[in-house]
Amino acid sequence: MNVSEDIDVQMLNEFQQGRLELLYRRLYPNLLLYTVRYAGERNGFLAEDCVQNAVFNAWKRRWQFTSVEALKSFLYISIKNEIISLHRKEMASERYLLQLEGDVFFQNSVIDQETQLLLYRAIQSLPERERRIFELGFIEGLKNADIAVELNVSESTVKKTKAKALDILRQKLPRELFLFFFSF
Repeated sequence: MNVSEDIDVQMLNEFQQGRLELLYRRLYPNLLLYTVRYAGERNGFLAEDCVQNAVFNAWKRRWQFTSVEALKSFLYISIKNEIISLHRKEMASERYLLQLEGDVFFQNSVIDQETQLLLYRAIQSLPERERRIFELGFIEGLKNADIAVELNVSESTVKKTKAKALDILRQKLPRELFLFFFSF
């Protein structure tokens, strides 16, 4: 037997007795490197957990290992399985987040449509004169003077009619919705 084989036998004996120091000194760096290589550098912090989980699972079965090769094989296979499990969980999380984002977008879209419909109905319920002046001023963006010229009324009438239209809408719309649209 050479020195390396002697150390391996000693490591296995100590491991079977529940001592992990020699195993960590001999195998941990290579196990960690293997894990980082296959888990990806962005999962580097999880690599240590994978190695520790593999060692712990091996430790629970420490009497089953008859050779260092069997122990190493178990550790590497355990790490590989742990990495596969991590990737599956990561993919499931990403799918869930994408679905959640889609659901939120759909809900927001429905809310936007409902809000627009509510506003549209409130505007349509205004008396004809108030609705026309409101549409010219707030939807088409005309100034009071331009509205007055187009409708052949005074600018003062336009201001009063706009104020009346806003007052009617304030009563018909929920407070938050009114403030959202007309706080200027």
